[in-house]
Amino acid sequence: MVRATMLLLARLMLAAMFAQSGYVALSDPLGTAAYFAGLGLPFADLLPWAVGLFELAAALSIAAGLAARPAAAVLAVFAVAASFLGHYGQGDTAQLAFFHQQMLLKDIAVAGGLILLAVNGPGTLSIDARLFPPP
Repeated sequence: MVRATMLLLARLMLAAMFAQSGYVALSDPLGTAAYFAGLGLPFADLLPWAVGLFELAAALSIAAGLAARPAAAVLAVFAVAASFLGHYGQGDTAQLAFFHQQMLLKDIAVAGGLILLAVNGPGTLSIDARLFPPP
């Protein structure tokens, strides 16, 4: 039961970051669009909605343990891509460049946790375990 509880806790911790980020994107779409436009991304006006909904849906999937493996795999790719788009080579001062480097490494570490979830599954305290019990 300890292992199952720790896996649930890990899922909730991973999901929290993306749930909060999705909420922020959806609650301030103009600010998020301006940030995306500043990164040079196309369709900056639509991206806050797409990214926000994706992050919230993936976070809920991981938290509940419903289709957790594919959600974690897709979210890991998203985290790495978003990290490089938003943090790699950013910052016009040494202090700001260091901040962005740390944020990039944090996002890479989160992607590592998501890959572990994708490989090992969400554990027994999940909807997946209820729907598809191991043989």
